[in-house]
Amino acid sequence: MEKAYILPLVIYLGGTALASQWQQFYPLFYSLTVLLTSVVSWSSLKRTKILIPHAKVASAVVVGCIGIALWIGLCQLNLESKLVEFLPSWLHPSPRTAFNPFEEIAQPGFAFGFVLVRMIGLVLLVPVIEEIFWRGFLARWIVSEDWEKVPIGSFSRMSFIVVTLLFTAAHPEWFAALTYCALLNIYLMWKKDLWLCVVAHAISNLVLGIYVLTTGVYELW
Repeated sequence: MEKAYILPLVIYLGGTALASQWQQFYPLFYSLTVLLTSVVSWSSLKRTKILIPHAKVASAVVVGCIGIALWIGLCQLNLESKLVEFLPSWLHPSPRTAFNPFEEIAQPGFAFGFVLVRMIGLVLLVPVIEEIFWRGFLARWIVSEDWEKVPIGSFSRMSFIVVTLLFTAAHPEWFAALTYCALLNIYLMWKKDLWLCVVAHAISNLVLGIYVLTTGVYELW
């Protein structure tokens, strides 16, 4: 059962890491990653039954907007650059690919097509696979080996800290990621509903995608 929670995120992270190594093939590799991850995620969701979609998401919209405002604001401060001065090089965060489709793809139609795929991955796919892994599986697994009996939204002090730190380490925007993860952890502890975290995460990523496309700050996606 653990595979259903872990495998989609592993595939997505592995695929995007591979895509970043060959920037000239980035649109192709990223698109294939989204397709494969989507297929695996759909199969996983059918087995886990962990998400129960509903329309009572007003609080999630608010939390998502607050979260991404904090994320963008903290990124603009570039606090990581001050911290890494005191860290060995192997601990420095790897920057994002910062792929600008309108500069890297000659044909406008293909560029807009890639933007659509990128937004699908950002808004519809990533929130699902990340929330299922971080708060649907890992937070409960740290609480108990019999994690499936741990209610959604139950955190121990250790699970809260570990999930937050690992989520932070998985993103180059350390201070933004730490703040955002803690916010969603607290929100889940309050609402006990993983679907609301998915919606909040999706709203955040939608706003982030719009922000990137309108400002040209492609290093944020």
